[in-house]
Amino acid sequence: MQVPPGEEERRRGLLARWQEAQDVDALDELLRGELVELARRLRGRVGDFSTALSASDLAQEAVLRWLRLEVPERFADVAGLRAYLWTVAWRLFVNRVGRPERELVRLSSAESGVLSGAFATSGGFGQLAQDEQRTALEVVVNLLRPEDRECLSLVYFQGLAIEEAARRAGISRAAFDMRLSRARQRLAARLVDWADVVG
Repeated sequence: MQVPPGEEERRRGLLARWQEAQDVDALDELLRGELVELARRLRGRVGDFSTALSASDLAQEAVLRWLRLEVPERFADVAGLRAYLWTVAWRLFVNRVGRPERELVRLSSAESGVLSGAFATSGGFGQLAQDEQRTALEVVVNLLRPEDRECLSLVYFQGLAIEEAARRAGISRAAFDMRLSRARQRLAARLVDWADVVG
């Protein structure tokens, strides 16, 4: 499926905002569209996927591999990003067809469970299987600002009280409360936005 010209121009702008200003909101919006197209392209090439392996899973893992790079690859245009993600996803598919599924580094079950429970009312990933939730949550968490990830990690993953989390972050309790509230709002919004993409 071809991306309409107007949409392609919009995605080009999102890529530029990410690469020039590290705008994670632009990256989030860009990757949601690209993930849908990548999964669609994989289904067109492969046909039916087994229940243990889905086009959406492969597309998400391709995105995660790019996000995990210490210095993410840069691209001259959206076509370069699209080709990169396709290559990674296709290699993942080829490797999985002949071998048992390998577990990649993801959020732990406990971390995934904590986030899923904390944001259950956001309408996020409630309908997805536990493994799908963990992968989807890792994508979403990696698309948050570093300060948002730090707040969520201190409170939800490390289980610290707000006072201790604020002390570790080096800010006042009131400032940490505000930062955590914003991080929660951003994560909840991401969960809603991504729920339709990863189902």
